[in-house]
Amino acid sequence: MHPVLHDVDHRPAIKQGLWFYGGVTPCHVRIVRHHTLVGTGDADDPPDLANDRAVECFYVRFDHPHTGPGWHDGGAALSLREAVFMAERRLGPLVSWSD
Repeated sequence: MHPVLHDVDHRPAIKQGLWFYGGVTPCHVRIVRHHTLVGTGDADDPPDLANDRAVECFYVRFDHPHTGPGWHDGGAALSLREAVFMAERRLGPLVSWSD
């Protein structure tokens, strides 16, 4: 696991809630603010995509009922609004935000 993602998993959520696996099983979703956007690490990508960048960003993390404990990567965005949209698009329209 990339060190930034390990750090992300231990930061407080700035937005959190529940999503419903299969429309029924409640699972957690959280959005965390960070100061480093993880790059792809792929030498074939342009440097601004391949390398980590120092920029305010927002990571979507979620749990899943069939994979055991731990957070899964739901992507990263450059704004909270974009991160919320990303979470809802990936996890379904039934995301219930608590804050």
